[in-house]
Amino acid sequence: MKIASPIPAAYLIPAAQLWWAAFAPPLSPGPPLVRACHGIAAIDAAGRLGGVAGLRDSGGGFLAGLPMAARLLYRAAPPTADLVIDGIVAARRGQGVGRALLENASGAARRSGHPGLRAEVEVRNHAAMAFYAALGFAEIGRGRFGWPWSGPVALLRRPV
Repeated sequence: MKIASPIPAAYLIPAAQLWWAAFAPPLSPGPPLVRACHGIAAIDAAGRLGGVAGLRDSGGGFLAGLPMAARLLYRAAPPTADLVIDGIVAARRGQGVGRALLENASGAARRSGHPGLRAEVEVRNHAAMAFYAALGFAEIGRGRFGWPWSGPVALLRRPV
C-alpha cells in the first residue's frame, strides 16, 4: 500500500466520494470539493483507493467549502494547536489502512510543528472510539459538536 499526501489529482474525486459517503449530513448533495493538501490517500498495489483521511488545522480542513445551510448547522469544537483528523475512512476494514493513514497524519503533525493529533468522534460510534483508543488516543473532553443530530462527541488526543 502506498500512502500519498497531498492526494494525487487522479484520486481526488474518488477520495471525496469515499469520505462523503462516510461523513455527509443526511440529504446532502453529492460530494463536495476537497483540498488535496488537507488529505491523505491510501492506494493499494492495484492502484485502487483503499482509504482517505482528511486533516484540519488553522488553515482549513479537507472540505473546500460547505453549503450555507451546513455552515449554519455545524458546531465547531474548541480550537486546538493539534492537527485534527477531519474524518478517516477505509474502503475495507481490517486491512491496516486506517492505522497507516493515522501514522502518516502523525508524521505530518510532527513535521508541521503540531504538538498532537486530535479526533472528534461521536460517542455512539463504538468502532471509531475503539480504533482511536487502540492507537493511543485518550479522551480529553466531550461536547455537542458537529451536526445537531450527532449526539455527544468525544474529543480524543494523542501527542506526537
